[in-house]
Formats: sequence, structure tokens, C-alpha cells
Amino acid sequence: MATAQQRLDEVRAAINDILTKGQSVRKGDRQIDRAQLASLRMLEEQYAADAARESAVGRRRQVRLYSSGKGAR
Repeated sequence: MATAQQRLDEVRAAINDILTKGQSVRKGDRQIDRAQLASLRMLEEQYAADAARESAVGRRRQVRLYSSGKGAR
């Protein structure tokens, strides 16, 4: 199963293809339409959030508790 980062990379590659090669390709009497850019942008946003959550799971959070407020002596 692909990770969120892998899916994000694939979506960004697809967006790059559309921006560099165009939305559709015609060869002879055939035409291929790529995914809609707006849909890919929505997926990019979702996968970026998922990837951030995945990477945050591996990191430890450090919490400090102060009895009289932060920096009080």
C-alpha cells in the first residue's frame, strides 16, 4: 500500500505533466484527456495533510510543564 507521501508525489507529477504537456494529447484521430487540474489540486491538498500527519506520528513531542507559568523562577 502506498504511503501518503508516495501518493502526494504521484499527484504532483500528474499536475506537472498537465502544466508542461497540456490537458489533452491528440495523436491522429485519438485524443487522451488527463485528469482535471482542479481535482488534482484537491487531492494534493488532502495528501499533503495526510503526509504531514504520517510524519508527525514518528516524531516525539516534548511537553514542559511549569508550575508558575513559562519561564517563572
